[in-house]
Amino acid sequence: ELLPLAPAPIGMLAVCGTFGAGMAGVEVPFYAVLPVLLVIFVAVLGGRLAVVTKNQALDAEIHNLCAQLSSTARSVRVEYRTAWTGFCKPKHARTARIVAFVPTGAVSIPGQSIMVTVPPGAGPGQQLQVQTPQGIQTATIPPGVGPGQNFTFQPGPPVVPAQVIQVQAQVVS
Repeated sequence: ELLPLAPAPIGMLAVCGTFGAGMAGVEVPFYAVLPVLLVIFVAVLGGRLAVVTKNQALDAEIHNLCAQLSSTARSVRVEYRTAWTGFCKPKHARTARIVAFVPTGAVSIPGQSIMVTVPPGAGPGQQLQVQTPQGIQTATIPPGVGPGQNFTFQPGPPVVPAQVIQVQAQVVS
């Protein structure tokens, strides 16, 4: 990303040369230096645009490779996520390129049984909302269990959130 700054030293030489000539008594009008500064400005913006365009083409290629990998994997989806990779971005925003591996189904983690007390007025076959470590789940009161009695409930498997792996990368030309 330093490539667009390559013309900057030439601009500094032009400005310093103009200042030095003024100090030596030679008058150099500002409009004589203006074309040099304009060329440098355009070169910096053009270089930046070239780098961003090249990076976006590589981002598209990586996105396609992740899609191909997702189509062959059964239990995981591979996503390529980007943020602030374009020409303009807010001040202090950092460019991000992330490859995320997202499970496609629920991943079962062995849980423990929960002891549930049947509330007054409830009976066999009715469903109860039970708070579990995985969230609120529905439990059905088994036959032969009445109000005030306990039964064990095996909560369903929780869903494991996707593990995101962040990769910082730079394009080297």
